[in-house]
Amino acid sequence: MLVNYPLSAAQENNWVHECIYEAISLIVNNLNSATAIPDWPDILPPIHRDKLTSRKTIKGLLANFENIAVQLTEEQRNKALLLIDSQNNIAGLLAGEVTPLAVEDELNPIIDCLKLVFIEGFRLLKETGSRDAHYKAIYDSLAVKTCPFCGYEPFEAPDQKREDEDHYLLKDKYVTSAANFFNLVPMGGKCNKSYKLQQDLLFKNNIRRKALNPYGTINAEISLINTNPITLLDDKPNWNISISPDIEETRTWNEVFSIEQRLKETVLSPNYEAVLSETSDFLQCLDLDRQSTDAQVLLGLKKFERHKKRNPEQGLGYLKDKVVGMLRFHFESGNPLVVALIRDALPQIEAA
Repeated sequence: MLVNYPLSAAQENNWVHECIYEAISLIVNNLNSATAIPDWPDILPPIHRDKLTSRKTIKGLLANFENIAVQLTEEQRNKALLLIDSQNNIAGLLAGEVTPLAVEDELNPIIDCLKLVFIEGFRLLKETGSRDAHYKAIYDSLAVKTCPFCGYEPFEAPDQKREDEDHYLLKDKYVTSAANFFNLVPMGGKCNKSYKLQQDLLFKNNIRRKALNPYGTINAEISLINTNPITLLDDKPNWNISISPDIEETRTWNEVFSIEQRLKETVLSPNYEAVLSETSDFLQCLDLDRQSTDAQVLLGLKKFERHKKRNPEQGLGYLKDKVVGMLRFHFESGNPLVVALIRDALPQIEAA
């Protein structure tokens, strides 16, 4: 993931999930202590009670949960609550600090009930406007309105048909996190439907792995410095994409979303000639020509790289600063083919 989403977008809009969780916790704790369970809607936390009071479906599902929970032992009820806690520690799960708990057969009836509860919670996110607020907060935070998972799929404005709110951890497997915004991330349609699909970010071939947290502090950086821009056999680069930091989280992201292959085939190769042309135009606007010194041309390349980095493009051109940086690096290193490539694109000024 190239850009993290603001933590506040999830925190400030997560009240549906929090209300459901607190109601379930109250039911379990009161059953365990043989204390009377409040009637609806007093079972809900006061701060958001009025927003859900009229919601009959969630009322009935929580009543059903209570009917099933009362038939279980205290140990079984506590195991169910522990499962909810573990499945909603999204940051811990992604960082490999929390182990996903297996669902024991004896808990299947209550887990089946919980699935219906939290799926209804997910539906309520739309009905209460929470998803709209969540998406707008994320959209507004993005300097470039593109999918941070691939970097180039445009994001629609909040009032349009917005992007998929993907369950980052599969809702069919991590059922109690279905309404938790920390597990819901806007994602471009291709990233969601063509690449991530039903892949489990926490496991591959039953082997545990770590994954980037969209609301965390670690994001990926792309570099093309190791790419040779031109060879004697081909006038186009054999792209060598480096992703940093080189850690398990970024490797999972690269694999799940096919980042390297997509960027090579969809972004870099089709746009290479355009970048070369833009580079030439920019250098000429600086009044550089073939009589200019290497130091002058290098300074022009640095200015263009800085300009592209400060003014990133939306869509397929977003890596242009990286391509210019690659050219600048090899020009500065004295690669004769790259020096010739850049200089040949400059105008020849005839002597007076």
